[in-house]
Amino acid sequence: MASTLFKQVLHTDSRPHPWPLYAELRKEPVSLQDDGTYVVSGYDEVSALLRDPRISSDGGKAAPDSRIGANAPAPGTAPVFLARDNPAHDQLRGMAQRHFGPPARPGFVESLRPMVEELIRDRIDHLTGCTEFDLVSEFSYPIPVRVACHLLGVPPEDADTLGPLGEESVAGPEFLVDPRDPQAAAAKNHAQQELATYFVAHIERLREKPGQDMLSRMIHDDGPGSPMSLPELLGTATMLFVGGHETTVNLITNSMLLLLRNPEQLARLQADPSLADGAIEETLRLEPSVHLRPRVAVDDITLGDHTIPKGSSVILALAAANRDPRRFPDPDTFDITRPDTSHLSFGAGIHFCFGAGLGRLEGQIAVRELTQRLVNPRLSQDPPPYRPMPDLRGPSALRIAVDDVRPA
Repeated sequence: MASTLFKQVLHTDSRPHPWPLYAELRKEPVSLQDDGTYVVSGYDEVSALLRDPRISSDGGKAAPDSRIGANAPAPGTAPVFLARDNPAHDQLRGMAQRHFGPPARPGFVESLRPMVEELIRDRIDHLTGCTEFDLVSEFSYPIPVRVACHLLGVPPEDADTLGPLGEESVAGPEFLVDPRDPQAAAAKNHAQQELATYFVAHIERLREKPGQDMLSRMIHDDGPGSPMSLPELLGTATMLFVGGHETTVNLITNSMLLLLRNPEQLARLQADPSLADGAIEETLRLEPSVHLRPRVAVDDITLGDHTIPKGSSVILALAAANRDPRRFPDPDTFDITRPDTSHLSFGAGIHFCFGAGLGRLEGQIAVRELTQRLVNPRLSQDPPPYRPMPDLRGPSALRIAVDDVRPA
């Protein structure tokens, strides 16, 4: 039964409303699928595995014929730190971290606030005079992709070309009903190759003429462990570009979707803009950008009555865990003043989301400004159309009607 449920979760028909399926999955928090994959859906179980050194993020350690093995890195490539275990993970992540956050640059993310605020206000200004618009194409997408470009020294005019490639490059076959779909694998490989071609040339440009951006700093870093090799720079740059905007597009869109579906919560935020932080945390819990994460067991792991054998593919269902009634009271209720929103949407342990602080910053400013400036916003379509993949779940469009747009 659990195996059938998980296949339903993966099916595109379930994208608008997967929550009843997740609720059924949680009745067996660790469930074995008919292809040998283990799906883990309970909060305590997912939280434990995110921190367990016996679980690996390296798809190359999965059996070639397994669900995770279907998306293993190509031989000879340098995997990103997101797909490495220690000590390699900490070494590569540390080289990137010293150009992004503490201890080397403790105030860097906060220093981006004026730039993000200006971008957001400018995009809302462009909505002046509109009575209906698509939030995704007009707002949720342009903001984070341009922030990601700013971080990496990418010219803003290249954003429209690179953005769609980013979406295709993370469409992992391991989250398809048929993980061996050749068309899906070919599309993903093509997008990854196109991104790699772009960033190889971009890295060389920054070698010759560095800027003040994060990628220039990584290229010219002479600190411990540096310099990164070209494959490491390439992997880190593409990961930061894709990860720096894909999930934030969903976060902004999902937050507005929830607020418009819950007018009493929208009214509270409109009356008190300081509740924007709580609105984003509750969105991350209730409608996370990332639903599923792949892992590989590198040792036998016992969770309750289940033992996951060494070598098994494991899917961590973050979205199911975030609504576990064993952890959260009224877990399906959207409450922007919820006192405890200890969600798992950014992961945990060594792989805690690298850009969590920046994603939160963009989301908080976005919902605060949108809810203050849009007059009588309402959904024109519900449910909206969704992007096809179940792991990075979010609307592909969100049409909103308004009476007016207030000036900044």
